[in-house]
Amino acid sequence: MKFFIYRGEGSTGQLQKVAEVTDTTTYTATNLKAKTTYRFAVSAHNGLRESEKSNIVTVATSGISAVSVTLTINSTSLEVGGIAKATVTINPANQTDGTVTYTSSNAQVATIDQNGNITAKKTGTTDIKATIGGVESSLVRITVYEALVNVSGLRGSNVTANSVTLNWS
Repeated sequence: MKFFIYRGEGSTGQLQKVAEVTDTTTYTATNLKAKTTYRFAVSAHNGLRESEKSNIVTVATSGISAVSVTLTINSTSLEVGGIAKATVTINPANQTDGTVTYTSSNAQVATIDQNGNITAKKTGTTDIKATIGGVESSLVRITVYEALVNVSGLRGSNVTANSVTLNWS
């Protein structure tokens, strides 16, 4: 006896014949999408005619969890007002846990938005991390220094035999 396997994606819509098996009452559906709802039905075929489809079974495939998150930041030393960019590599790349969340351990020193843009706010250090599906990256330390100023108007005064006072703006 042959059996026809029917499948539909989602909770509504028509079922399409996707496979047939002979002389067995087991079938394993493969190449399904993660975190997706599928509906299945089976009919029998004796070579002459096909039976009515069986009851419909609805299943939801599981997600693909992130295993590791690697955080890379293009500059870990910034001046106040400076910017840097964080990027992540998620393993496996086809994970279905969602999107990355970035955090800064000291938002007074540097902030990071959900696009990975880091902005240096004041001198100090902060640790940045990325999280997805409960999996955290290693911490990356950012050090923020004072913004560099240009020295101008250098003057010398109070010159003696062994000293001079320097002033600038």
